[in-house]
Amino acid sequence: MTIADLELGSLLSSGLICLLIVWFVKRLISRPRNMPPGPTGISLLGDAWQLFKASSNPLTLFSSWSKKYGEIVSFYVGIAFSRGGNWKEQRKFTHSVFRSLGVGKKSYEDTVSAEMSQLSSAIEEKKGAPFDPGTLFMQAISNIISTIIFGTQYKYDDLEFKKLLHMINTNVRLTGGGGSTLFLPIPFMSRIPFGMFKTMTDNIRSFNDFVDSQIDSHEKNRDRATPRDFIDQYLNKLESTKDTISSFSKLNLVSCIDDLFIAGSDTTSTTIRWCILFMMAHPKVQSRVQDELDHVVGRQRTPRLDDMKDLPYTMAVLLEVQRLGVVAPLGVPHVAAADTTIGGYTIPKGAIVVSNIFEVLNSEELWKEPGSFQPERFLTADGELIKRDELIFFSAGRRVCLGEQLARMETFLAFTRLLQRFTFKKPDSSPALSFDTVLGFARSPVPYVTSAVERT
Repeated sequence: MTIADLELGSLLSSGLICLLIVWFVKRLISRPRNMPPGPTGISLLGDAWQLFKASSNPLTLFSSWSKKYGEIVSFYVGIAFSRGGNWKEQRKFTHSVFRSLGVGKKSYEDTVSAEMSQLSSAIEEKKGAPFDPGTLFMQAISNIISTIIFGTQYKYDDLEFKKLLHMINTNVRLTGGGGSTLFLPIPFMSRIPFGMFKTMTDNIRSFNDFVDSQIDSHEKNRDRATPRDFIDQYLNKLESTKDTISSFSKLNLVSCIDDLFIAGSDTTSTTIRWCILFMMAHPKVQSRVQDELDHVVGRQRTPRLDDMKDLPYTMAVLLEVQRLGVVAPLGVPHVAAADTTIGGYTIPKGAIVVSNIFEVLNSEELWKEPGSFQPERFLTADGELIKRDELIFFSAGRRVCLGEQLARMETFLAFTRLLQRFTFKKPDSSPALSFDTVLGFARSPVPYVTSAVERT
């Protein structure tokens, strides 16, 4: 390291500290009265540093704050995300496109089932040899999103497809290893020309270059009367709002695609990874699911959404996997639309509200032995499925996951199709199964290998 490098590092560090001090004093002066308790006083600088250190797993820190301050906790960080009229307009349009394409509805079932068949064939090619299922699961779910957005279904060995997924996976991993710093109120943080920030920025630019090329191709080849996918419909909307004041633009189109592709790929593929991990750890549960599938579906036809009502144990297993996996532990941030009083505290208008879903799904007050895997907790004595309002896997409120219905469809069809065809076992030579987690965009299990033995 040269003297120039040291001086640059010193200048950056000094600048960041000054910005933090200015921001801290400003927030301290303008702090609303009657805010919920939390690390919002002089101790904030120490707690902000705790948040930075705990960025790979802030859930433990949030849990400790909850024990110290109560169920409602306030703290300051700078968070920027889409809200207000622009967000409403974009979300409403995206929801209408999903409806028109049949996304999440029964009419889209054949598209998802076809992808699960390709996934099953790829696993069959392993011939029982150990493999990391994460890559294949990501390819399958990303392919479904690609069909919706780009109108394209890729083969798993497509080099361009594999490059895109590598960039996404890299950014998801890096977000977990210090991602909280991205939300600090330092405007040029993402422009730092080295380390994880540069890698993430380069990947985002490369992904957006690909998206731009897709948009250009759609502009040249689309039929305005028969839009094929999300891009076609957005371009039509862009033309129809050309001379009006609206949020529709090519920049927002790219942003929408980024959000849909990353959120729609990572969370559901992670859920399926949790499913297979729990089945390896609980072979009796796996066997009972397979017995139910054999009785209701058989081995000849593929499972359908209509089978859900006749597969109560299978559904209970999925609910328990999702409860313990907690793929989206902090849900999606909300904004208080007006000054609100909750529990005697004032939540000021404009405050960012984050729901600690992890605590809800692991609460000892709500669940008996919350840390244990017990699918039976969702079944009556007669074997009927019990639905619980506390199962807020997809967040809540107006920012509830836009793709909830699609995610539920993908998870069910993937899980039932895979267990219908294979029995998943821990390879003899592999490390002991671990339920340790990696917190990136989603809460994921640590990478593992499995052996898929074809059922005969």
